[in-house]
Amino acid sequence: MKQAILCLLALLIAVSCFALDTKFIHQLAQIKNAQAFAIKFDNDLVYVHNQNYIWVYSIFNAWQPRLETGFLSPFPIEDMATHAGNYLFVASREPTNQLIQVDSLNVGTRIFFPQTLIGDRITREGATMYVADRFKGIDIINIGGGTMREIVSTFSEKWGIKDFLANYPYIFALNDFGLVAVDITDQSNPHSIGTNYQIVDATCLAKNGNTVWVGAGKNLMAFNVFNPSNPVLINQIRMTNEIQKIRVKDNRLFIALGRGGVKIMDITNPLKPEDINNIYLTVPVYDLDLANDYIFVALGKEGWAIFEYR
Repeated sequence: MKQAILCLLALLIAVSCFALDTKFIHQLAQIKNAQAFAIKFDNDLVYVHNQNYIWVYSIFNAWQPRLETGFLSPFPIEDMATHAGNYLFVASREPTNQLIQVDSLNVGTRIFFPQTLIGDRITREGATMYVADRFKGIDIINIGGGTMREIVSTFSEKWGIKDFLANYPYIFALNDFGLVAVDITDQSNPHSIGTNYQIVDATCLAKNGNTVWVGAGKNLMAFNVFNPSNPVLINQIRMTNEIQKIRVKDNRLFIALGRGGVKIMDITNPLKPEDINNIYLTVPVYDLDLANDYIFVALGKEGWAIFEYR
């Protein structure tokens, strides 16, 4: 009896040291007929791309994604965004870049309207597109029903922007020196209100509540932005691999770690995040996106994969 009690006590102590995940991970499909170094999900479509090609897949049947269409970009693709399920915006450094639909594909019922923009990073919030250009800053553009309408304003950021997100009424951006908070309450007059330059080599970020999570090499950093004029570093964790991309959903942080696969953390308490699950793969993970109960991962030359997480 005494031995059984001691074993039970040891088990309870061990369990208390780790967070328990109430969800399970199942791989649904891996698609190898496209190089996926970046991946986005929007309106029941998955967009994957390398430097010169974009492939668009329907996941009406998540076990057998269907290729809808593809586009060729004569010049390198820096980033892309979508709107309303049939508008495609691509950032390129070349002003004359034009997306060419790949004629050899059997195009389905969807019609896509591609447009190119000069820039390095794109993010969209509602009918507003934000385009970051390393030389002139961030353009705020009204896209209306999907067409380019007008540049509302430009936030002049003189340092190269590596990643950013728009979460009205603020933009949070990573530049060459760290984190910048931009007030966009008045979109015609965006202005910087706070910085934190305690970061080296930051490349990606995501926001959950009042916390901005930043990936910088192998370092995962948490900044409290309850007061955006004074972002405060509140936590820092060392990962085993370089952080490629981070996403947030339902108080869970999903981290693409290259050859380290995908790590999932419970960040309900940003001061004490807890590991709850991992996706281990034999190939590197370059990017990821989330939707409903799905995790989409970009696997470079090995294509891309869908995991169900529920």
